Amino acid sequence: MSKPSIDIDLVVREVLAELGAAPAGDTKKREGGREKREEGREKREKQGLGTSVPSETRGGTGLASGGLGTLVPSAADGELVLTSRVVSTGELSGRLDSVRRVVVSRRAVVTPAVRDELFRRGIALEYVDPSDGRKEAIRLAMITSGTDFDPAPLAAALDREGFSVERSDSDCLIAAVDELAKETSRSDTLGVLLTPHTAAGLCLANRLPGVRAIGGSCAPEVAAAAAAVGANLLVADPRAGSFFQLKQIVAEFARGGMRSCPEVFRGRLT
Repeated sequence: MSKPSIDIDLVVREVLAELGAAPAGDTKKREGGREKREEGREKREKQGLGTSVPSETRGGTGLASGGLGTLVPSAADGELVLTSRVVSTGELSGRLDSVRRVVVSRRAVVTPAVRDELFRRGIALEYVDPSDGRKEAIRLAMITSGTDFDPAPLAAALDREGFSVERSDSDCLIAAVDELAKETSRSDTLGVLLTPHTAAGLCLANRLPGVRAIGGSCAPEVAAAAAAVGANLLVADPRAGSFFQLKQIVAEFARGGMRSCPEVFRGRLT
């Protein structure tokens, strides 16, 4: 069976023409293709099927579409809103000038490289409910016990992500756990216990009715543990890692919102 003949040069010229880099001898073909594309674009614009808009958002006025995600009009000055399910550094390229916060869906997956870049630039990352675009009304009751860690910067960072944080300090670990048990009985409140005595804190908390306390050394571990038991209390050692790691852990826990106890455990954990 004879193999079909393929004009390699023709294929190369067509690819280059699509990229806008055809050889000099094919300038006429390239210009003809460009004119056809322009005619098509103008026709789509007249029909309302698509428009050419800036790819950079400044001061809440830009919007763009295409690629892995979609930008929508910013809700406020200095706010960049992304609706993609996966947020990567490619979507932020050239779009962070004058931006003070990036807003994504609560279900979005934000890559570590994006988190690092936003942290380096001092840009807040905020999550919203994808159903209506509003921030979830999650309240965090945060108590420090047995540590000189100052929770104010952590509370401020969480506030920038849309969580209301009420913090306090207790010299008694038992009293701190009891107070958090009362707080987490509310329908809008998650508890955070910051203490170096994490094992004792977990044991004390999980002996109380309605409390489902978990710990974790990284954000993915905390997210998995919280989902597994419907956690409403996080116990973490604020000195175990960096401030950024602690912020990621607490934010990931809060981001999951109010969780119900899984049916299989309700007889024991509620």
